Amino acid sequence: MFNNNASSTVTDDRKEDILLGLGIGFNKRPGDEINKDKIEKIYYVQDNIQTNFLDLLNNVSSEVIDASQKIISLILGNEGEFNKKGILSLIEHISFEIDRTEKNIYLHNLMFSDVKIMYSEEFELGIKALEIIDEICYIRLPKDEAVYIALYFVNMQENHNSAYDTLKFIKGSIELIREYYGLELDELDLNTIHFITHLKFFAQRIFNNKTYHDDKMIEMYDYLINNHPKNVKYLNKLNEYIQKEFKYKLDNSEKSYLLLYWTKIL
Repeated sequence: MFNNNASSTVTDDRKEDILLGLGIGFNKRPGDEINKDKIEKIYYVQDNIQTNFLDLLNNVSSEVIDASQKIISLILGNEGEFNKKGILSLIEHISFEIDRTEKNIYLHNLMFSDVKIMYSEEFELGIKALEIIDEICYIRLPKDEAVYIALYFVNMQENHNSAYDTLKFIKGSIELIREYYGLELDELDLNTIHFITHLKFFAQRIFNNKTYHDDKMIEMYDYLINNHPKNVKYLNKLNEYIQKEFKYKLDNSEKSYLLLYWTKIL
């Protein structure tokens, strides 16, 4: 038993797992039977993360574990499987941030504005996560922490794709817009939201080595490229940036698709 809400058990095939649930370990001793009705989550821990998981559960409060469970449920609901390294990392991070906040050590997150714009849904989940931590652990973490938790949600959804690479891709694309068009994007504008959403999906295609080709978009290329005098310079510089940083070369149908969304903002 780790604490009132976490317990380690051994399955019939001799694999160790971690059971989480409200009061699941209360007044229990090694060898006692577990009340199955109290089981909320089961994590089968094995291989190289087993020791880390067990050590972590021994060194964090049951409130942190409860809060982490509830935060994960924001994205999983009652279905889906959460990566075991993900729960380990989230519990550890929340515990560390609570300790840092209690010591009045605050670090500003330099990606705050970028994540808020590019991952608005996940950012809102991050805000809800802070409310959960406040409710269960009785401590209010700084709002910057919503960014870190938002990126956990992003990584959970994108599997092996790096949220930081996606951020880098989108941020670089938007910085070129500022440079060549002299515009600041309005994060609340619907067309801006559509454009950034397209950039996110575009980045994921690049990281998965999935090319995009559409003859109809190629037919629109000349019209779109000439729609604004700065479009050519912007696309050439964007293509250079993507080739240098991500080893990917845009074709004309991809350029047209980007411009189709972008010209709605101009």
